[in-house]
Amino acid sequence: MRPLHDPDPRHRSGHLRHPREVDPVKGLSLDPDEFFEQEARREKILRMQDKVRPGRTTPIAVRFDRFTLKRLRVLAALRNTGYQTLLKEFVVERLYEEEKREGIIDA
Repeated sequence: MRPLHDPDPRHRSGHLRHPREVDPVKGLSLDPDEFFEQEARREKILRMQDKVRPGRTTPIAVRFDRFTLKRLRVLAALRNTGYQTLLKEFVVERLYEEEKREGIIDA
């Protein structure tokens, strides 16, 4: 069985990883100010989501390739949350950004 990550900080190509890539041992390499800014933004979006939609959710089927699903699960584990919860957060955040860009909502 292969490990989820390569302990060597270089890809097989020999290039260093991008500093924003996830290292499952260390987590995300974010500046603390950037982390708290993103966390505040996430909280704002989740509060907006609670106001806009009722508390119940509707189950749907979404298909992902294995690599994408593995990446999602690793990132969710690093954030100590479920991968489906993280996926919902990603969708809500992106919807908010796109609605802002299209002028559907005001920032």
